[in-house]
Amino acid sequence: MAAPQMLALPPRPRALRRLSSQSATKDALRTRRPTIVVPPKHLMAPSEAHDVAASMELARHGLEEFAPPASMPGTPPRSTVTDKYAFAFDIDGMLIRGGKPIPEAIEAMKMLNGENSYGIKIPYIFVTNGGGKTEQERCIQLSQQLEIEVSPGQFICGHTPMREMAEKYGTVLV
Repeated sequence: MAAPQMLALPPRPRALRRLSSQSATKDALRTRRPTIVVPPKHLMAPSEAHDVAASMELARHGLEEFAPPASMPGTPPRSTVTDKYAFAFDIDGMLIRGGKPIPEAIEAMKMLNGENSYGIKIPYIFVTNGGGKTEQERCIQLSQQLEIEVSPGQFICGHTPMREMAEKYGTVLV
C-alpha cells in the first residue's frame, strides 16, 4: 500500500494561540490573532490533532486580511492534511445528543484527525442552525464535549450569513 501523499500547508505561525476549553472566553477568541481552543489534556502535551484546526484558523485569518503573511517562506512545510475533500457536520443530533457527545462521533473525529490506517488528516467544519450562541461560544463548547481542538474558523452558524444584513438594515430576520 502506498504511503500517504504529503501536502503543503502554510506554516503555523508563532502567534497561533492555544486556549484551554475550560478557561477560554468568547472575548479571548475575538482577537485578531489566530487562536484554537484545546481540551485541557492537550494544552501542555504535544498534539498532532492541531493541524486541521490550525489550518482552518490560518485560512480564516488569511481571508480576513486578503494578503499572505510577509514571513511566509517560498516553500511551505509538508503536511498529511488532505486537500482533496472535507467533511461538514451538523452538530445537534449528529455529533451531540442531549448535550452529550455521541460515542461514535468522538471516534469519527479521531479518525479525521489522523488516527486512521493511512495517517491522513481530513479537514472538517461544523454547521448548525442552533442559534443564541456565537461561533466562539460553540467552539469552546464543542472542544469540551468532543475533546478535540477546534477553531472558530471551523464553525458556520445558521445566523452567520445574515449578520451583515442585520447590521446594515438594523433588522433581525426570523
